[in-house]
Amino acid sequence: MKDYLQSLLFQQITREEAEKMLLCSKAQFRDYRAGSIIFGETDRPQFLYLLLEGKVQIAKHLPSGKRNLLFQVKEMEVFGEIFSNTKEEYYWYEATAVRPSKVLVLPQHFIYGVCSNACDHHKMVIRNLLDIQARNNLQMTKKLHIITNTTLKQKIALWLLDVSKGQKKVVMDMNREELSDYLGVTRPSLSRTLMEMQKQGLIRVKGKTIWMENIQEIEKIMEDE
Repeated sequence: MKDYLQSLLFQQITREEAEKMLLCSKAQFRDYRAGSIIFGETDRPQFLYLLLEGKVQIAKHLPSGKRNLLFQVKEMEVFGEIFSNTKEEYYWYEATAVRPSKVLVLPQHFIYGVCSNACDHHKMVIRNLLDIQARNNLQMTKKLHIITNTTLKQKIALWLLDVSKGQKKVVMDMNREELSDYLGVTRPSLSRTLMEMQKQGLIRVKGKTIWMENIQEIEKIMEDE
């Protein structure tokens, strides 16, 4: 298991300070089996979660039965934080462990409550959490920009350009079905469009790896479609 101090949540906090705070807050380390629901859409927000090990997906189930994958949580990332300081009675989405996962669970009332000790490191956690919320809001804004593009080819192009971070090679952290859920399309449509882009010499696909063979032409897709 990775050290929780590697998370942005505990940035500029010593181990001694962190351990005192976890003890004071009555935080828990919990293990979840693959497929376990960490929290559901009808659960009341009570905790802040830090993924220490494993993989978690945040998704919304639509009335049609379709699953909309909002984003994936990586190790050392915080989730459930969007409800930490709101008056929402229920979660709007669900969090699922897609493989065995270990999670640090912190009560919300402690994070945003007034600690009798008024510790400086407690205040630092709140500042770190605000930074995390800003980053996650940016991530959701990027996704909104991707899925609101007109064509599937545009969605794929924008997604590739975003996750590649300037590199030609993209190793997907999700399978085809998960990627189709993320983009809000059907899996057959996704596979068909990827094959079409490959025939056009734009990309090369092998397993979970995609090479962008012509980045300039991929960028033009945003203007030409």
